[in-house]
Amino acid sequence: MPARPLTTDRRTLLRAALFGAAGLATAPLLAACGGGPGGRVSARVEDSGGGTASSVIRPIAEQNGLLTDLDFSYVAGTGPGDVQNKLLSGALDAASFGPLGAVVAGEAGSDVVLFSPNLNNHVRWLVPENSPYRTPADLRGKRIAIPPNNSDAFRSTQLAAAVNGTDLNAEYELFPGAVLAGLALFDRGDVDAIVTIEPNATRLVGRGARQIATVGELWAQGTGEDPNSLILNGQGALREFLDGDPAAARAVAGVRLRVHELIRERPAVLAELHEAYGIPAEERAAIALLPERLRDVYPVEWGATAFTNLARQVEIAQQVGLVKAVPAQQPWTELGAA
Repeated sequence: MPARPLTTDRRTLLRAALFGAAGLATAPLLAACGGGPGGRVSARVEDSGGGTASSVIRPIAEQNGLLTDLDFSYVAGTGPGDVQNKLLSGALDAASFGPLGAVVAGEAGSDVVLFSPNLNNHVRWLVPENSPYRTPADLRGKRIAIPPNNSDAFRSTQLAAAVNGTDLNAEYELFPGAVLAGLALFDRGDVDAIVTIEPNATRLVGRGARQIATVGELWAQGTGEDPNSLILNGQGALREFLDGDPAAARAVAGVRLRVHELIRERPAVLAELHEAYGIPAEERAAIALLPERLRDVYPVEWGATAFTNLARQVEIAQQVGLVKAVPAQQPWTELGAA
């Protein structure tokens, strides 16, 4: 039987587990996370710059007083793949991490665990406005700009292709690299299409590019599952951090969850924070699209339903050879109460 979706009541229970019975509105988190005047909760967390969907998380948290009593050190990443490397190197305590990336890290000896929501899949296929191509299948053999091959975006694109019987690496001429490099290739006409993340996809649509598919849609096409159910990544940490400082882990998870709730409650905030995304005011068409296109990128569910999707991704990845084996211990967890 499919796991029951997380209802508002179950979200309340999740928040209570993270913060104590008082829950969390815009009040400081410290007391709920087990800290106090003599012991601030601290963590080194990902600071996402413009051009990524997570770039609005910190501004929304600051606007709503969610960081007041927390001692977070923000470490910037240079794009997909980089923050994951920083987590593995110890430069970060928590960073976005996809399920396949966590399995690959485990195969290399790093015990990465996903412990809270991060982002639903927001990888899009786009072509120029005057392109003759209508589907990813039409682009076989063509030049495609795509994020780095160690990124969650690349791995999920591989997976969605594989469930439709397509070998992404063999059937397309791929140009993997930094997101900005891919955008430059696309703008110059050096590639036939681009696979990219939000908010860059929305910026391109605002300028006239055509979105021909999403990775979520391709996943649904190959599996029969809900296209909106595909998780791109969770917040990940090394298991030693979760075990050694559970109060900090709960604080990191709690801030993220509350910000996502605020976005779901008032998606217009995404347009208001367009500069945090790196979108200048003159790109009015893209700004107007942000609330509609990005609201559902920020999940408010974590638990059985999410874990079912993560397990399904890993299972299929093993079947098609993207990972060596399904790990004996699943690399995700639900944080318990303090």
